[in-house]
Amino acid sequence: MNASQFISACPEVAQPIQSNWIPITSLDEMEQREYDVLIVGSGAGGGAALWRLCQRWGADKRIGLIEAGDTLLSTHARNISTLSDEFRFSSYLRAIKQPVAGSAPDFSGAMQVIALGGRTLFWTAIAPRPYAGALADWPVPMNELNYYYGVAERFMNVRDYFSFQYPMWEALLNRLQVNGFPQAKYAPRALDFEPLNYNGSINSNVYFSSVQFLAEGLNSHPYDLAVQARATRILTCGGRACGVEVAKPDKRIYRLKAKNIILATGTLQTPRLLLHSAIPGPSIGHFLWNHSYLKATVQMRPDGFAREISFAAFPYALIIPQTEGHPYQIQIYPSGLPAEKKIELNAFGTVEPRYVNRVTLDPYKRDEYGVPIIKVDFAYSDRDWAVVAQMSQTLLHAAAAWGSDIQPPGICMLPPGADSHESGTCRMGTDPYTSATNPYGQIHHVPGLFVADNSVLPSTGGANPTLSTIALAIRTADYIAGQNCT
Repeated sequence: MNASQFISACPEVAQPIQSNWIPITSLDEMEQREYDVLIVGSGAGGGAALWRLCQRWGADKRIGLIEAGDTLLSTHARNISTLSDEFRFSSYLRAIKQPVAGSAPDFSGAMQVIALGGRTLFWTAIAPRPYAGALADWPVPMNELNYYYGVAERFMNVRDYFSFQYPMWEALLNRLQVNGFPQAKYAPRALDFEPLNYNGSINSNVYFSSVQFLAEGLNSHPYDLAVQARATRILTCGGRACGVEVAKPDKRIYRLKAKNIILATGTLQTPRLLLHSAIPGPSIGHFLWNHSYLKATVQMRPDGFAREISFAAFPYALIIPQTEGHPYQIQIYPSGLPAEKKIELNAFGTVEPRYVNRVTLDPYKRDEYGVPIIKVDFAYSDRDWAVVAQMSQTLLHAAAAWGSDIQPPGICMLPPGADSHESGTCRMGTDPYTSATNPYGQIHHVPGLFVADNSVLPSTGGANPTLSTIALAIRTADYIAGQNCT
């Protein structure tokens, strides 16, 4: 008997072809639709808002996301084997980073990563909550902040303790704690070491990046994503936000319609877009702050302490957190090769948010899309310089706690903007004259227009702003979903 008589041919099933690692929608298609929310920018804030809306909303809501850059990496660079080496990682990052046109000379250290995921593709993943005193003037109740910090930390897998320990880190931490720094602790980091979850997912993303928000969003709710889509103007109808003008690299202009718009293009580019769009607000672009940034390398002595420990690096790092009277935070991690036994100290000082530190439009220079480039006016105050002096002494004391020496060139200061923590130019508040957005990130007196990036932060003290931006972006998304802003 011929078995083929009982076996039928498998039917062919038509499958859509996905030509990229994330589904891409053309601007031609997006121009034909109206979005309940259109998000501009895919970094920490934009990704977090997207994920939360995908989680909260049903299929009847339409969500769009546009990104000025292209699909550079599908995960954090450190999760890629060829970039796991420090030299290769640093070399690639230097090639990818671009200076911000118009930021020099006052903010000459400012750099940007124009790509899907933005600077979260390269960050250290150190994600502390700010010092409580830095949050005292925020227009958000502390119980709400704690809730949204918790949501962000759970999604990002932020933790300061891992199941494996290294004697090196225990020794370094102990020496600090018994020699003048009792507040020193392991740095909370957004790292996931679960190799396989029982829900069927495989983890290949140890370091967190905004790409994880984009991925989880796709698992919950479909959305449209366009890359190489540069927002050039916010459109308003009757005083309410109603769309975004977008340009492709070939300079073709599209007008995307949206009931709500979330801007997440960063502290320097978001006010640029708002000012160019003639969005009203006397504080837009003002109150720019960053972190003053000192760096030093410590060489562990060849005797005693250095002999006791193996300089295994990953995943631990240490921080000396901000405390009362010490308005700065110090991050500590290995530098160079393990055999060199060097430790790098990075000190981030609190900078006053001052009205005079601002982002404006250059009246004479425009980019290739016809949008004025920015002009940054920035200077440290006397109080800021006092914090720098205090940080310098603390770095010397930290080295002394280990019985070690700071290596040449000694303690050095990086130029303003080099910390990549710039914030504040659309800060939230209740007074339209001293803030650009309300406590939920909505631009004062412009319904439907929200901001969800570092620019909304009034201050984070000396802490890295990424966790705070993500927590507030999730809160903004909840507000939009809960208030039925569409």
